Amino acid sequence: MQQTPTPVLAEATPAERRRHPRLSVVRPAKVFLKQSLRYAGAETTDLSSGGALIRVDRARALRPGDEVDVAVSAPGTGAVIASDAMTPARVVRVLPIDYFHQAVAVEFKHPVELARVA
Repeated sequence: MQQTPTPVLAEATPAERRRHPRLSVVRPAKVFLKQSLRYAGAETTDLSSGGALIRVDRARALRPGDEVDVAVSAPGTGAVIASDAMTPARVVRVLPIDYFHQAVAVEFKHPVELARVA
């Protein structure tokens, strides 16, 4: 006679680790890749004052730990973003989307103030 396996309960998920509330915001963005001294087009998926999840048109594959500068266009403005508006960030996670894009989670070096969305 076969025994029925004892069900294993999943462990409780750890408490939310994010320090800043995250908003689902789709905005044009750009990423400056410091190692190659090139810009890559991008678009935010979500955004907080402490970081962002960005879909990057990859000029080269990014890796966790890479230092980048990120700029996100403000509501009501065009997609052209001045380089002095860039925020230094560190890549914390990378997920391939397809051959030409990556989903890149970045943590800003210093929290930024988000514009209010009307």
